[in-house]
Amino acid sequence: MTLLFRFGLLLFLAIQPQILPAAENPAVPLIARGDRNFPPYEFINARGEPDGFNIDLLKAIARRLEMDVDIGLDAWASVREDFTKGDIDLVTGMIRSAERERQFEFSITHAGVYYCLFVRKDSPIKNLDDARGKEILVHAQAYSQDWLLERRISQRIIPISSPQEALQLLAEGRYDCAVIERLSALELLKDFKIDNLAMTGPPLMCAPYAFAVQKGNDQLLAKLNEGIHLMHQSGVYEDLYRRWFSVADAHAQRIAMLLTGSLVLAAVLVLAVAVFIWNITLKRRVRRRTAALRHSDRRFQELCDLLPQTVFETDATGRITFLNRSGVDMLGQCEASIASGVRLSEFIPKAPDLVEWAQTGDRRGKACVVSGPDIDAFPALLYVTPVLSEGGRSGFRGLLVDITFQKELEQQVIESQKLEALGRLAGGVAHDFSNIITGVAAYAQLIRSQPQNGKAVADRAGSILTGCDRATDLVRHFLATAGRRQAEEQLVRLKQVVSEIFKLLQPTYGQNITFHNTIDDENDAVWAEPALVFQILMNLCVNGAQAMSEKGGELTVGLMDEAAEGQELSRGLSQRTLFIADTGPGIEPEIRERIFEPFFTTRGKQNGTGIGLFVVCRALTELGGVVRVENQPGKGATFIVSLPAAPSPAHNPHPDAAV
Repeated sequence: MTLLFRFGLLLFLAIQPQILPAAENPAVPLIARGDRNFPPYEFINARGEPDGFNIDLLKAIARRLEMDVDIGLDAWASVREDFTKGDIDLVTGMIRSAERERQFEFSITHAGVYYCLFVRKDSPIKNLDDARGKEILVHAQAYSQDWLLERRISQRIIPISSPQEALQLLAEGRYDCAVIERLSALELLKDFKIDNLAMTGPPLMCAPYAFAVQKGNDQLLAKLNEGIHLMHQSGVYEDLYRRWFSVADAHAQRIAMLLTGSLVLAAVLVLAVAVFIWNITLKRRVRRRTAALRHSDRRFQELCDLLPQTVFETDATGRITFLNRSGVDMLGQCEASIASGVRLSEFIPKAPDLVEWAQTGDRRGKACVVSGPDIDAFPALLYVTPVLSEGGRSGFRGLLVDITFQKELEQQVIESQKLEALGRLAGGVAHDFSNIITGVAAYAQLIRSQPQNGKAVADRAGSILTGCDRATDLVRHFLATAGRRQAEEQLVRLKQVVSEIFKLLQPTYGQNITFHNTIDDENDAVWAEPALVFQILMNLCVNGAQAMSEKGGELTVGLMDEAAEGQELSRGLSQRTLFIADTGPGIEPEIRERIFEPFFTTRGKQNGTGIGLFVVCRALTELGGVVRVENQPGKGATFIVSLPAAPSPAHNPHPDAAV
């Protein structure tokens, strides 16, 4: 037993030096991860193993420095997340930037990464400026995404899990362009046989590419920098670089050469086949073309014959070379006469110069009269376009449209409009006569009620005579409008006209309405037809008096120092502006725009005709004056009228003819 104990003790002392160091420094490998889809830098090869320039370089460094490294590849977004959380010791390849250097430590640069713009071959995007505001695909969490966002190239940056997926989506036409690392994109386009994409423009940037470690892991960072330095010294780095990048470039060149050769060979084969097929099918194609031309010519002829207008074509001298069936009937010709040589000018003697007309490019129809020995003259519209052949004009094509029916319709419309205008004029005259007769009748009743008062009878008889004079003036104006008498403009005194109107209205509305004539004698002269001035003021005063007939109020007429704001007389004359203001209920805003329409009234058919304000507007139009209304619902309305002021005495043809 003692011997056995001593043997065990000696064995323990013998192996103790080997056991204790292992317990103190357990062999834990470094966890290194990279992007599984970033060839030729790092990717999963056909055997399912990590491969690429970064992987071979890290393996060579690990062998030289006797480092135990667990290398694995995953989606880049997952690698970034695990590295940020501290679950990974080493990233096999990451672009260094100021933002990333605040989070991680980077080794010395071992490669440069070129990012380029990829588009579909039919895309209008040629450079980065064209891509502004477009949908741009990028590798999620890659430096290209940060670079584009920092420069605000577009608000529609689409992060995709891998460059392969980004290129496939772009090839399917689902987005505008993609920013992908150059060599990686070329490898993926080759591997997945994507042939509708191309790299455009110069590289967007060349970014430094290095190993990345956790912040503060200076020992691992020093080893990586030492390893990269040793790889450069030993020539291993150059061998790996030529293996991965020179081969990639050479492969791309070989692909381009093979593609060019294939295209040339295919072109030669296609040309040979085309010549063969052309020799076989030429006669068949000629027969089909001939039949199609005959069918097209027959269809054109049938369509032209269906048109009711004349369709014609002439040569350069104006001789008719084609005429449809309607043209033959319209011009009274036959095919034989056309074949013998008939000119268009024989039927349209006063036709415009077709050559000059064609040079202007005017395609609007021109009015003309068509006549001939065998047809009655009729109005028509002529449309012409030149026929160009080998850069020169070889003739004309055109339409000749008979507009006899349209002319008859136009005449009917004109007659209808004349009747309508005459009806409105008659309505206006009837309305004005009604206003005058109302005053005359009122004064006649007053005379009958007070026959013993001689002075009152005389005054009222004078008012009746004044009303009759106004009725006579109205008849004269009606005759002038109808063309039976020349309108006579003369000097009109506004104060006198308003006084006469107030005398006519006083018997009817004087019980509850107060009339104020504030017009100054010195500045009240206007130059116009008296009947029109009376029409305007009479209708406006009656309109204001009727508005106050129920509750009473005040009607005031006066002159304004300034012209109505924003108004100008159509004749460009100086103007006299007066106002007619009442204290009635005013005008509702929703009907204000319609008050000058004919037959529009708010008093009902029994109490109003709706013609008074229309007559005012029409009379002002004849005088070259304007009218506008200022209104406060519930507080009354004010009509502001501008009339042509009387000319200076030197230009007054009748200085004593004041009315």
